[in-house]
Amino acid sequence: MGRREAQKQKRRAAMLAASRRLFERQGYAGTTFDEIAAAAGVGVATVYKYFASKQGIVAALLEPDLQRILDRAQRVIERPPADPGKSMVKLLATFADLGGHNWAGRELLRLTVFPGLINEGELTDFVRRAEAETRRQIAALLRHHQSVGRLHARLPVADATAIIFALLNQHFGEFLFDGKASFSRMFVKLSRRVQWVFADWGAAHKGISS
Repeated sequence: MGRREAQKQKRRAAMLAASRRLFERQGYAGTTFDEIAAAAGVGVATVYKYFASKQGIVAALLEPDLQRILDRAQRVIERPPADPGKSMVKLLATFADLGGHNWAGRELLRLTVFPGLINEGELTDFVRRAEAETRRQIAALLRHHQSVGRLHARLPVADATAIIFALLNQHFGEFLFDGKASFSRMFVKLSRRVQWVFADWGAAHKGISS
């Protein structure tokens, strides 16, 4: 990396760090580009040069968390526990990183859960990509267990993926909009319900139709 590129990366990192601090202290809605520029020691035009909107800043902050989640989930897919329900719980557990330092409590996470409801533009694109990757990984894990005979051969993977993803979204929604809910308590409930679902999807179950 050349000196000029290194300076650009350093300036970008400073703006992201300033944004994170401001989001944590005064909230996403209460933070302006002028404040981000002042906190990062750059002109406001420089912030706009790197980020077209605050949504773009949020997406840039959350991208490392998303990539870490996807990488950890992929390792679960490559070496999953033998029990299909437990392996899916282990895959979903990678989402615990969504409680990381870049989320400013729960405010930024609320912006990313339901595409199009409380987000738009760059952030919606980020959310839809995250959703597509999550669905793909859930499906890959289901197909693995189906291929080795641990899930019913006629289990419709697309439908099963939709059910697991809906459970994940439902429980995250409860966590985000209930100020008294803890992530750990929510995840215990999610894990229990996911394993109940898998009890009906086993290879020996007779109730699955094509």
